[in-house]
Amino acid sequence: MTKINVAVNKLPNFIANPNKTDQPSEVLPHHRCTIHLNCENSQLLDEAYRDATKDLSQPGQYSKKPMIEMTIPSSLDPTLAPTGHHVCLFFTQYTPYNLQGGWTEDAKEKYANLIFDTVEEYAPGFRESVVGKEVLCPPVLEETFGLTGGNIFHGSMSLDQLYMTRPITAAQGSTVTPSISGLYLCGSGAHPGGGVMGAPGRLAAKTATQDMKRKWEYN
Repeated sequence: MTKINVAVNKLPNFIANPNKTDQPSEVLPHHRCTIHLNCENSQLLDEAYRDATKDLSQPGQYSKKPMIEMTIPSSLDPTLAPTGHHVCLFFTQYTPYNLQGGWTEDAKEKYANLIFDTVEEYAPGFRESVVGKEVLCPPVLEETFGLTGGNIFHGSMSLDQLYMTRPITAAQGSTVTPSISGLYLCGSGAHPGGGVMGAPGRLAAKTATQDMKRKWEYN
């Protein structure tokens, strides 16, 4: 995936739920939600995935119509942007780690324009409202945040790498590393998988608490 952080000088106004008040800067309920674009049906998601995975042995291309997950955090916390301005965050996919021609500045600019053109279709006037942007493609996510392959889940979230087989079959679903005593895994790459459920952290905390109790009882 590729993350794009954007600064805008006005609040997006969506065709699907337009602001009909006399205050165009008023934050409406849907501005405080997660907004999904280019994913009105599962076929769009499938096509986007296939665009980026035609031949994984070769440098690839990003989706022609990327799935976009958009949030506007400044709609909840106005301190994130100057008065009248907002911050829009885009979680977009699918984009290959190895892009054909490389993730040059020109390539990142073209991809950002593709995303902005899409948003423009849903919220006319968005493009002209952009005053700044940051494009975090997979290699940048890996270098900046240590996310292997630019994967925010620390590895594939496919069925063969979830639950008792996460992160690998040999791990047997443990939150404890077998070779390092006292080291507990609690990130997205740990059993049973990532996302917002927090299960890896809960399991790691429970295991750590149980280990501490056993040590106290032994002493």
